[in-house]
Amino acid sequence: MEKIKTFSLLYEILRPWINFTYKNIFYRRTEVRGRENFKSGEALVFAPNHQNALMDALVFVTTLKKQPFFLSRADLFVKKPVIRFLNFIHMMPVYRMRDGFDNLQKNQEVFEKCARVLRAGAPLCLFPEGNHNAQRYFRPLKKGLARIAFEAENSTDFALNLKIIPTGIDYSHYDNVRGRLTVSYGDPITIDDLKDTYRTDPQAALKELNNRIRKNIEPHMIEIPWLDIHDSVMDLRQIYGARFRKLRNLPGKKLFDKFEGDKEMIRLIGRKREEDPEGIVWLNDQVTEYRGLMKKYNFRHHIPANAPYGPGKLLVNTLWLALGFPFHLYSLINNYHLFRIPAFLSRKLFKDPQFRATVAYVLSMAVMMPISYGIQILIIGLIFKSWWICLAYLITLLPSGVYMLHYMFWNRKWRSRIRYAWHTSRRNPEVLRIGELHRGILSQMDNWVG
Repeated sequence: MEKIKTFSLLYEILRPWINFTYKNIFYRRTEVRGRENFKSGEALVFAPNHQNALMDALVFVTTLKKQPFFLSRADLFVKKPVIRFLNFIHMMPVYRMRDGFDNLQKNQEVFEKCARVLRAGAPLCLFPEGNHNAQRYFRPLKKGLARIAFEAENSTDFALNLKIIPTGIDYSHYDNVRGRLTVSYGDPITIDDLKDTYRTDPQAALKELNNRIRKNIEPHMIEIPWLDIHDSVMDLRQIYGARFRKLRNLPGKKLFDKFEGDKEMIRLIGRKREEDPEGIVWLNDQVTEYRGLMKKYNFRHHIPANAPYGPGKLLVNTLWLALGFPFHLYSLINNYHLFRIPAFLSRKLFKDPQFRATVAYVLSMAVMMPISYGIQILIIGLIFKSWWICLAYLITLLPSGVYMLHYMFWNRKWRSRIRYAWHTSRRNPEVLRIGELHRGILSQMDNWVG
């Protein structure tokens, strides 16, 4: 029987860089809660919602002490270089019907390997939905996770003390660099009490465990179960979320404060969906029209929220950008290619925004950044022949990259404010309609909040 290798020295050497760039550079802020619910070395299966391809897997690479194992689609395990990379990051293939009926039998070998991983004390991460989805909608669960959990426990006569950790992951943006990320670990689920059920009626045990997993993940994720108004509720998180927390006297400084406020607002919308269906239809129509106009003029939600924009306000913004431009120019020279090229390639290669984030992160920070920074420092060393200049240059590289990104955000806001002010001064009816819709949406939500 193949021995399970649960530790890779190279993996561990590379992990601090991945940890830092993932949680501090690619994402502006990352908050994790619930790590006290489990201990390293226990037989742990993590059960998260699945939204963002490999970025979801990196959540566990960067927040767990031990090196986690994962299951991934078998069709990725085709070319030898890809197979070596996936094996290196502890990915194992799982086969679906589309991979061929004969290949489904290979899943049993994979499930047995998962059981050995757990018995060896390594954490296992399985996405019970089976694949990712851009919508904050918790889809029906597959039986793979439940089956692996029971087979692992049954192989030790239920002495493994397996714990399933329900996990919620939420991103402010799927593919935008400098977004925000929350990871919420829930109370562990055990299956000792289902031992007899599993041995007499395995399907009933699998169904019961899936019900428990679903029930325990839902409090830790943003779920919008109404597909007809899903996009409008997502917009309301941006349009009304901060105002909702203020009116409800909810704290708002931490990401999880916003997370809990959004969940409470979604519950309110759910109640109003039952009590005032006509009001929900009206609100959905208003938000849908608002979204279309905002997209047409390439505005973000903060633009109408902070209007009007007088000459004084715009002048101050202009002066700040002018003062910061020399630093931005330095940052562009050293970092622009590291962010622009991966972003361009990810958008060209993938229509799915979830894969864009994965490709952009891997190309930019895991591959190009270490290589490029090394070459740039070498060039500076050859030019100046001074170790302290090389050190000073090295220290500025990452901070200047972050500054460059934020300067671009500020510049985009500034240009949007000027365009919004220009359109409103010219009495553009569509842009005036944006302001009218924004006020109407706030008024309707205020009435519901009371």
